[in-house]
Amino acid sequence: PVDMAGSIVLSVLSTCLQKKYRIQGKPGWVEPLNTYVIVIAPPSERKSSVLHLMLQPVNDYETEYNKQNAAAVEAGKMQKRVLERRQKAVEDKVAKGNAKPEELKRIAQEAADFEEVSPMQLYVDDITTEKLVAVIAKNHGHAALISSEGGIFDTLSGIYTKTVNIDVMLKGYSGDTIRVDRIGRESESIMDPALTILLMAQPNVVSSVLSNTTFRGRGLTARFLYSMPVSSVGKRKYRSKAVTDETYRGYEQLVVNLLEDEYPEKPQTITLSPEADRELEAFANWLEPKLTNDYAEMADWAGKLVGNVLRISGLLCRASVYQSHDFLMVQDALSVTGKTMSDAIRLGKYYLNHAQAAYSVLPENDMYENGNLILQKIRERRLTAFDRREAMRMCRRFKTVDSIQPVLDFLEDYGYIMQKPQKYSGTGRPPLPKYAINPWLKEH
Repeated sequence: PVDMAGSIVLSVLSTCLQKKYRIQGKPGWVEPLNTYVIVIAPPSERKSSVLHLMLQPVNDYETEYNKQNAAAVEAGKMQKRVLERRQKAVEDKVAKGNAKPEELKRIAQEAADFEEVSPMQLYVDDITTEKLVAVIAKNHGHAALISSEGGIFDTLSGIYTKTVNIDVMLKGYSGDTIRVDRIGRESESIMDPALTILLMAQPNVVSSVLSNTTFRGRGLTARFLYSMPVSSVGKRKYRSKAVTDETYRGYEQLVVNLLEDEYPEKPQTITLSPEADRELEAFANWLEPKLTNDYAEMADWAGKLVGNVLRISGLLCRASVYQSHDFLMVQDALSVTGKTMSDAIRLGKYYLNHAQAAYSVLPENDMYENGNLILQKIRERRLTAFDRREAMRMCRRFKTVDSIQPVLDFLEDYGYIMQKPQKYSGTGRPPLPKYAINPWLKEH
């Protein structure tokens, strides 16, 4: 499914760009570019093979980088061992009165200034939350958790400990400072952490996660973007069309270009163009009143959607340009265009529909069944356009606007229909939504 690969790419972009860039929505509102994504699909949907394909450029880059820097990593280990021996020798001399305290201060400063060169680790998979904190600290405040399974939720639920520990997941999303002080471990303090998460999970795993009162109550489930691709089992063709070399090479070049961006002392700020600002404001104004009625059952999730859309627009903005990494090259400031923000909002509405299915506001099977019913009526009548009232007359099961509008949004998201732009003065009753029908439906 296209949306399975697309959701994975969103996480790959986050892995490449988190802590390098951030995006400003308006004065006083800045979002990082890390995302949390769950792709929900039953067995035999080829989750692992798609994930492997999309991660291959990341794996290749990491492997090649570590090969080229193997000598520097080993030299760093040697230098650290030499420094530790010198430190011990000076301590012994000072203790015996054979050296001045100034020597101890000098070696202590050398130890404090020393920074060991570590192998590149762009993401982790099977890991405990304690180890994840250590990885984030070692990676200068960022990490990515990418897994073809949802086993991390077992870890969070306390499979290894008697208590639930989800703080790193909560703070890694929002950038709140992580401080860990425990007996038997060195204290760790991470300012502005950034964590990207991508999980490929089966429906029963996500169901148990959403029913976990701790996860839901503390806002963990509200941080994830949910993707529920349509099942292709039973309709797959053996001789499927492969991704062209040109397309995949373009994808590889994009990933490498993003990974080659340096980590600055402070993330570079991406701004919004006036058009993008208006697009985002209109979307926020459209969504806000729905949080207390249409999406009241999932207001915790929907309340974060505008922020997630802003993050997505930042990822799309950087991914849309090729930046040279020549020495002393000064890069132009990045600004989100109106078109890029429109694309981000479209993706946001896609995840909104799929979150409804995941949260059982509109169950997944009902969504597909209702969508198929509308398409069937369209085919029977050979329509080329229709409005919402006509759709309700065709399909009598929809008694209210609230029952049919999510299904129409769902069909529009998948490209079967497209809402026509209409003029509205802002006074009186808004015109009924009118939709054009994809000509492809006539042929299938």
